[in-house]
Amino acid sequence: MHSKMCSILNILLIGFCVINAAQASSCNNPKLTVTSFSTEDATILTQLAHIGEFSLKCSNEIKPNLFAEFPCGKVVPVACVAENQYQVSWIEDVKRSSSGNVVVRLFDEEGYSSLRKAQRDGGKVSNVKSLIDVTIVTKSAYKGPWVKAELVAAFLIAGVAYFAITTKNKVQS
Repeated sequence: MHSKMCSILNILLIGFCVINAAQASSCNNPKLTVTSFSTEDATILTQLAHIGEFSLKCSNEIKPNLFAEFPCGKVVPVACVAENQYQVSWIEDVKRSSSGNVVVRLFDEEGYSSLRKAQRDGGKVSNVKSLIDVTIVTKSAYKGPWVKAELVAAFLIAGVAYFAITTKNKVQS
C-alpha cells in the first residue's frame, strides 16, 4: 500500500514538474534593449570583431537559454553575462566587412529545437518563429590611409631628383 502511494505521488510530482517546465520555458512579451561594439581600427588586422550586448526581460520573469542565428545561417549559443544581460559576438574578414545593420534572430530552447529540425529535414529555416529579432548596428573600421606613406615618399624623392637633374642640366648648358 505504501509503495503504491509513493509511486502515485512520484508520478504526480513528475507530471507537475513537466507541466511547470513546459510553461516556464517560454518567454512572454520580451522587452529588448541593444548596445553594440565593433572593432574601430583594422590597419594591422585581418578580421573584425562585432559584439552585440542586449538586455532581455520577459513579462513572466523567465531567464531563457538563448541561441542566435546570423544572416549567414550559422547558429550559436548566446552568452549570459549578467542578470537579464546577454551577449553575442562574431568576426568577419576586413575585406568583406561593411557597416550597417545585422539582424540576428534569437531562439529559446523550444525554438532552437524547431530550427534544428527544420535544418535536418531540409525545410525552410525562415519559417521557424524566433523569440525576437535583434538589430545590431555594425560600424566599419579604419583601414589605414588611402595612400601609403611609402608611396608619397617615393613620389617626393622622384620629384626632388627630377628637379635636381633638370636644374643641373640647365646650369651646365
